Amino acid sequence: MKRIPAPGTPHETRGPSGRKELLSETVEMLHRVFQAVDLFSRQTLRDFGVSGPQIWALRSIEQAGVSSMSDLAQGMHLHMSTVTGIIDRLESAKLVTRGRSEADARVMEIRLTAKGKAILARAPEPPRSKAARGLQRPSPKELRQLHSSLLLLARAMDVDLGPPSSQN
Repeated sequence: MKRIPAPGTPHETRGPSGRKELLSETVEMLHRVFQAVDLFSRQTLRDFGVSGPQIWALRSIEQAGVSSMSDLAQGMHLHMSTVTGIIDRLESAKLVTRGRSEADARVMEIRLTAKGKAILARAPEPPRSKAARGLQRPSPKELRQLHSSLLLLARAMDVDLGPPSSQN
């Protein structure tokens, strides 16, 4: 597979010379991103018994110390129902515990167990977590350009993004 230049390198700023080459490199980059996410999930499932999104949730909880379901969903940029499914599986595996907050009984708090902490001590950072963290750096203009490009990609792939409010 051809090596994709890092942002800011001379080739990256010059870019592909024609439409066909640009399309080819774009599809190849997309393939490599999908491949990295898939490979990570397969490896973590094999090595630790948890998926990439589950590792990401564990890391997010670790960083917060104690997290509510809504804070976790917001921090991971996922819908609450998606996070609930992830936490259900982590709780079944005894990697997290859920309990009512002493300060506010309406709030469900999530905490790591010793078993969850042990997995995190050995597991690498998931690509989705790296992406979410890395996307804090671009300027608002760059973020709008990426957003626009991803909308174009979603349309090309017939992905139903639903209303923006469901994209948490």
